[in-house]
Amino acid sequence: MLRLRARDLALATWCGVLPDADGLGFLADGVNRLPGRPSSWYYGQYRHALLHNMFAAVAIPLVLSIFATNRLRMLIVGLVAMHLHLLGDVVGSRGPGADDFWPLPYFAPFSEHGTIQWHGQWPLNAWPNIVFTVLLIFYVLFRSVRSGYSPVGVFSTGADRAFVRAVRNRWRAFTRETPGREAQPLRAADARRSHFQFVKVSSWP
Repeated sequence: MLRLRARDLALATWCGVLPDADGLGFLADGVNRLPGRPSSWYYGQYRHALLHNMFAAVAIPLVLSIFATNRLRMLIVGLVAMHLHLLGDVVGSRGPGADDFWPLPYFAPFSEHGTIQWHGQWPLNAWPNIVFTVLLIFYVLFRSVRSGYSPVGVFSTGADRAFVRAVRNRWRAFTRETPGREAQPLRAADARRSHFQFVKVSSWP
């Protein structure tokens, strides 16, 4: 099993999240709807285009690996996380309309050829995405109990400890387990040995 230290795990996780930053154009579009402002459509122009391509898939993990403890390992996991994000978008990120597909310009900005589009792509709010999200949430809770680490650790170690403690207490109350070794507070050494499983939790559309 490929393992990462807490710092590298957080960086690899961000590799799977940052591609959606190309959708922040909706903020500028919202501002430009105010009276006297020129209209814009940055969201439609750059969403699933600016950071959903081969260049970003390599550049984001490569840049973030500079700050990693184990650069090579974090780079590999970051590349996997990034491409899992792209795969999820190809499979299940269609808009509400029957023809509202999200193509993936993988070779942009170098070439317009090689754009990936699957005509079986289901809507973002379709039941497969909902089911998959629910399963992932349960998996995260289960892994939090067993491993002593959760995706909350990407943002704050202290918040992660509090989250894991709360989940374990709920788990013991539900299963009527007695506190054991696994219920001990999360230690820094445990966080550094966290597993790769949480890298893609926030990346699925």
